[in-house]
Amino acid sequence: MGKINLLITNAAKSFTNEETTMFQNAAKAAETYLTENFEFDYAVDIVITPPSYLMQTIPEDGITGRTYTSRFIIIVINKDEAKINEDIVFETICHEMSHSLRWEKVPEYANTLFQGMILEGLAIALEEKAMADTKKASKQFFLKTMQETDDKMIKNIISVLEKDFDNERYDYDTVFYTGNDSLPRWAGYRLGYHFVMKHLEDTGQTIQAATLASYNKFKS
Repeated sequence: MGKINLLITNAAKSFTNEETTMFQNAAKAAETYLTENFEFDYAVDIVITPPSYLMQTIPEDGITGRTYTSRFIIIVINKDEAKINEDIVFETICHEMSHSLRWEKVPEYANTLFQGMILEGLAIALEEKAMADTKKASKQFFLKTMQETDDKMIKNIISVLEKDFDNERYDYDTVFYTGNDSLPRWAGYRLGYHFVMKHLEDTGQTIQAATLASYNKFKS
């Protein structure tokens, strides 16, 4: 059985006792779900911490995460931006654990823009499936935005980025975060999610299998 070792940095008393309990419950729920549904059989250290200049949260959600290695994840929570609940923390952990599972099990890293988009698309698909399977209703603004991206926007993103799919050097912040005059916010995430969901639909593959599949399997 996999193990999530949760550390809450709370020296400044940024989080109440009720909130720390909620974080622990979310981590335990994610640990159980991932163990039962994925090849999660190792230990991961997850740190939950207040915001700092090192990591900014999504303002609409008040939370963000970053996976540094397969066994080390940081989740930042900003209570001043949005109300945090157990479902949203669970969702974020599941997203980051998608990266963890790949890096632990698959000897393949996201070097190109296309691979980076698939990496994130898999994480979004996993968090979406986890929320549906556990019947959690309080989805993040981020996930709702991915689900509501229409075909017209997808075609536009492809027209702008397609020439760079195989490039290892690209403007990461613009593609995945801020956007610009030609790209919407989170363009890389939107397109990655679209590609992964299309792959699952066309192949009948489960997100469990796709999470550990080679990037080459998504090229069609």
